[in-house]
Amino acid sequence: MRGWKTDTTRTVLISILLIYGIIIILILFFANQMLLDISAGRRISNFIIIPVAIILPLTMVITIAINIRRLIKEHQTSQPGVRFKTRLILFFSVIALLSALPQGVLSINFINSSMNTWFSSNIGEAIDGGLSIALKYSDDKLDNLRDFTGNPVAIGILKNFSYPEQIWLGISGANPEIDGIQIFKDDGTELYFKGPPEARLEPLPEYSPGILPRQDIGRTSILRSLARVTEKGEAYSVIFSILLPESFSENAGLLTESRETFLQLSRYKTQFKVALVIFYSIFAIPIILLLIQVSFLMSEEIISPIVHLEEATKKVAEGDFSVRILGKPRDELAVLVNSFNRMVFELEKTRVKTIQTEKVSAWQEIAQRMAHEIRNPLTPIKLSAQRILRKYKNDPSAFDRILEPAVNSIIQEVNSLDTMLSEFRDFARHPDPAATELPLREMIREVLDSYGRSRPDVEIQINDIPEEMIVFADRNQMKQVFSNLLKNAYESIRGAGQIVFRADLVRKGNLKYCRTQIQDNGSGIDEEYHNKVFHPYFTTKTEGTGLGLPIVERIISDHNGQIWFETRKNVGTTFFIDLPVERNI
Repeated sequence: MRGWKTDTTRTVLISILLIYGIIIILILFFANQMLLDISAGRRISNFIIIPVAIILPLTMVITIAINIRRLIKEHQTSQPGVRFKTRLILFFSVIALLSALPQGVLSINFINSSMNTWFSSNIGEAIDGGLSIALKYSDDKLDNLRDFTGNPVAIGILKNFSYPEQIWLGISGANPEIDGIQIFKDDGTELYFKGPPEARLEPLPEYSPGILPRQDIGRTSILRSLARVTEKGEAYSVIFSILLPESFSENAGLLTESRETFLQLSRYKTQFKVALVIFYSIFAIPIILLLIQVSFLMSEEIISPIVHLEEATKKVAEGDFSVRILGKPRDELAVLVNSFNRMVFELEKTRVKTIQTEKVSAWQEIAQRMAHEIRNPLTPIKLSAQRILRKYKNDPSAFDRILEPAVNSIIQEVNSLDTMLSEFRDFARHPDPAATELPLREMIREVLDSYGRSRPDVEIQINDIPEEMIVFADRNQMKQVFSNLLKNAYESIRGAGQIVFRADLVRKGNLKYCRTQIQDNGSGIDEEYHNKVFHPYFTTKTEGTGLGLPIVERIISDHNGQIWFETRKNVGTTFFIDLPVERNI
């Protein structure tokens, strides 16, 4: 059973760790997805986060509700260790909440502060300024190309096509920002090129004079302008090139995208904060619930060996010294468990010795009492015999007069000895009970019927015993028990009185017993005799043998029951008998 429970605990723990890992993965995924959605202007509710937000907490709430219901049921049935288990669960749950709440408040406050910093006006102005500078830089370069292409100075420099190298020197001197020049004849044949290789165009593009479309080659952006020049009846096409700094277009694009993202996030700033709080709650609540579930698991794991110890201690207290506790070799309570098992083993050995000693002592006491009880009738027998002999020798005429009384005295004492020996035989050789399911009320009625109306002045009540009350006992032996107790109750009542029979069910550990009460309002038992009532041969009656109540106690003990009494002098006595109601006790 313990191995099965350990395997179940391990399975549940692995499941909890798996759920925890899934939650962490979902947090990372949805966090990135949420930022992308907000920056792109999409609605978050279109994604799977909504079902996840419902299913995860609902599953954990149902699981916790089942555990709470089980805990309440354990309280109602007074299961061992349930109060300690409840305190552990509350302790772990409070620790989980105390850990999660400050973290949540800190996280939300940190996010709020960070967002106020991210979306501050300075950052927006910086992005706009950077983008404006980049655009102005590009526009300035284009304006330079546009102005220089139509400039008369540039046209004049271009007239000398016989010396192309002189043209480049003139152009670069007139406008140092020009990075390259390319001259084509009217048929499209390249006449001259000067500049970086990436600035060369092949073939001549079919564009009108003026600014040409920007071209990106790798990480380089090139601005060009086209001029048409006629010299000596021949037409020439001249292309001027300016290279923007490396990654200029890429960085400008990044600035543009950043500006759009910043504007989008700024526009949804409030919604973004709310979404973050909701997002945090969606995953924080399942984690808190998961921690509470772990508290149930850990409390069960901690309390389990303690419960086993408690149950084993109760069994030992009830007399079962065969109980042993199985524990984990490396468990923290292993030393305690081993010590308990050793203690029970030693108690079992000591109990055997004690039982043997008690038996010897009991029989010694019984032998002493029996010798005393036998000696008492022997004295009048001896005296009667001596009197007969003396009269026979010394006064034969008076012999007939004393013979009959003396012989009757001897016979009476011998009969007392015979009765005492018969009861001793019954006490010493009492048979084992043949237990069956016995209706208690019916059996008590049989005992009362056997007495008839011997004491009309004594009222008998058995109204407090239900007809369906059942005990597992030997009918004849139990009739002997109740007959003896009823006889003692009758004898304790002087004049009118009352005897009441009651019965109800009681629980001792996991076992049920029928507790029967026989109450009288007689003279009660003197306090000095309380510890001697069940001792063999103890009696306060002139004609008693002192074996009635010891036999009663012996019968109850053979039935795995218990008998005791409560008494007050001149108020009355109540005997209590606990008998099992189940066959397997």
